[in-house]
Amino acid sequence: MSKPTDAAANKIINRENRYTSHALVEFRKFKFLPIGIHSAVLLDISLGGFKIELTGDKKVAAGELFWLHIPLAPLGIYAPARLMCRGECRWFDTERYRVGGVFTGLSKTERLIIDQVVETLRQRRSPTS
Repeated sequence: MSKPTDAAANKIINRENRYTSHALVEFRKFKFLPIGIHSAVLLDISLGGFKIELTGDKKVAAGELFWLHIPLAPLGIYAPARLMCRGECRWFDTERYRVGGVFTGLSKTERLIIDQVVETLRQRRSPTS
């Protein structure tokens, strides 16, 4: 007698290719107020999300919302000068202060800019696993 299989357990999860970067970004609590700003390194990015490493000892909780400020000139994109978009923490590494997050509430323009960033990084490097 065979056991019934769980379709969800057998489902292969496909995620977008992530592309490495070492661009400096800002992790912000508020969009425009100059308080609660922390520097971070953008480790990788895809259309669905990103991974950053905070340069300080800021702790982030899963589900926490924040603003991600990405200067675009270091990535080879000169207009607009920056991308400011909303992110949500999905996981946090307390040893290395790394945040895995997803973009939330992106406008069509923000999606196009992220697509440009990903394309630029794709041309420079190969995807990470």
